[in-house]
Amino acid sequence: METQTPIRTRISRWIIPNNIYFIVGVTQKRQQLFADSAAIELLRTTMHNVKERHPFKMHAYAFLPDHFHLLIFVPETSNISKIMQSLQWNFTMAYKKLHQITTTTALWQRGFWDHVIRDERDYENHFHYIHFNPVKHGYVTRAVDYPHTSFHEYVKQGVYDPDWGQVEPDEIRKLDFE
Repeated sequence: METQTPIRTRISRWIIPNNIYFIVGVTQKRQQLFADSAAIELLRTTMHNVKERHPFKMHAYAFLPDHFHLLIFVPETSNISKIMQSLQWNFTMAYKKLHQITTTTALWQRGFWDHVIRDERDYENHFHYIHFNPVKHGYVTRAVDYPHTSFHEYVKQGVYDPDWGQVEPDEIRKLDFE
C-alpha cells in the first residue's frame, strides 16, 4: 500500500524565550479583509485582548489590506504560536459575530511566517521593512501617508523624519516576506 505525503507538513518553529520576532499573517486567498477600517479596528481590539492572555510587547506593526506585519517581544511566559493562534481564532469569531456569519469561514491562510531577530542590524532592517511596506505595495508614495502602521508613533518620538520612506532603503531591498 502506498503512503501519501501530507499536503503540508507540520511547521517547526524556533521558540526562543525573551526574544523579538518578526511575524507575517496573511488573509485567506489574499482577500482584502483589512481594506475596511472597521476590520482594522477589530484587529487592534483583538490584539489588545490577546496580549492580556498571552503577553507580548509591540515594537512595530503594519496592517495592510490582505496581510499584516508585527515586530514583537515575546517573554518566556508566552510563545508566538499561542499568540497567533489566539489572535486569528478570536479575530475570526469576533468578525463572524459582527457580520452575523453563521457558516464556517476561513479568514486566514493556514499558519503564519515568523523570523527570530538575531541582532540589532536584523532588528533595524525588519523595523524599516514594516514601515516601508505600504509604499512597497503601492498604497501610498510616502510612509507617512499610510495610517495603519506604527510609523507615526516613531515620527512623534523623533526616530523617523516624516519624509522617510519615499525611496526604499538599500538595507531592506533584499528582504521579502510576502
